[in-house]
Amino acid sequence: MKRQLMGSVLALAVALATGVATAGSATKATPPGKTQRAATSQAEVTLYVMPQCGYCEKARQLLTERGVTWKEHDIASSADAKREFIAKGGVGTPLIVIGDEVIRGYDASRVDGALSAHGFAAK
Repeated sequence: MKRQLMGSVLALAVALATGVATAGSATKATPPGKTQRAATSQAEVTLYVMPQCGYCEKARQLLTERGVTWKEHDIASSADAKREFIAKGGVGTPLIVIGDEVIRGYDASRVDGALSAHGFAAK
């Protein structure tokens, strides 16, 4: 029984590593030249900023370098944006929202991790 289980686990690992998955008698392989990806969709990215915020500019540069488009809300000029910012726990700018993940302040490694987790290609 133990050997049979280990054999099944090994077969699954090989199937996953080679891009071949089995379900019953059906087999599906990844076409040559294509890479198999998890089924994640790119999430919406929103940036809450204030004028003359150096870290907001760094966040913009990072998103631009990664080829990410985003919505930007200036909390100094929009009462609606300010309310959203506060509701998301904002206390300082930038406040970066990637999908359902809220990043308070500029943290390049957290932004990169969240982008990757939400289907954006790493650069």
